[in-house]
Amino acid sequence: MPSTPLTQSNVPTRILPAAEILKGYDAVASLYPYIPPLSHWRAWEYAAYKHHRIDGRILDVGCGDGRYFKLIWPHANNVVGVDMDKEAAERGRQSGVYNTVHTTIADRIPEPDASFDNAFANCSLEHMDNLNGVLLEITRCLKPGGTLSCSIVTNRFVDWSLLPTMISQAGFQKAADHLHADFLKYHHLANPLKVEMWVDSFNKAGLTVESHIPILPRYNTSIFLLMDTLWHVKKDNGEFGELIYPILSSNPGFPRAFRKIVDALLEMEQDWHDCSGAVFSVRKAK
Repeated sequence: MPSTPLTQSNVPTRILPAAEILKGYDAVASLYPYIPPLSHWRAWEYAAYKHHRIDGRILDVGCGDGRYFKLIWPHANNVVGVDMDKEAAERGRQSGVYNTVHTTIADRIPEPDASFDNAFANCSLEHMDNLNGVLLEITRCLKPGGTLSCSIVTNRFVDWSLLPTMISQAGFQKAADHLHADFLKYHHLANPLKVEMWVDSFNKAGLTVESHIPILPRYNTSIFLLMDTLWHVKKDNGEFGELIYPILSSNPGFPRAFRKIVDALLEMEQDWHDCSGAVFSVRKAK
């Protein structure tokens, strides 16, 4: 797919070729072979990040266990993680990926001004209650000319939710509303913003958007959201994913077969610009 300008915000947009997304799937399937929502979404992110470069001292905002960071940036060796979840932060410390992991909210990072060459935030900014404060804090931590590579979700992540719509059309509106509310609560979507609103948020924090890569158009999003919503439907003290995972993991051919489904979804897409996610590269002024 050719690169075209995003006219709404005058930000250059790159459209990912299908072959790069499938290559991304091949990479991430090693981490999530039997969790199709994760391998599907992260395949797009992986393909997009391959058009970025980060090096030097790196800040990972919302680091988690570090496995996905290491997959994307295998040569990064001077990395500081930040995660407000104590258990996630501890897994990050034990991973060996990070020199240090701070257990803190992302608008209060205990690091000096201008002390990082680059920052990374994978699918974390949309969960931040104080988005403006977090972006300002990242800007403070970056050296002049430093970049932030990040993936986010857009308003389409909410607009295109398929399972609640199906249940509503079947006449079970209360159940549909409850399911949709549980899904939003699970993901804690504080900022499912339109692309131009994300651009404005970066600009207000002193960050200039250098590139925008849309990820997961309509058909990919609909199937992803159907899978992800089903996976996280509550049951007893757990979720449906606990029932689905053993079935999928008992079939060693599943990751290879699911790749064919991803390939078919890519073939179906018609509008590659209107998407439920995006990967941005933004830069602090020198």
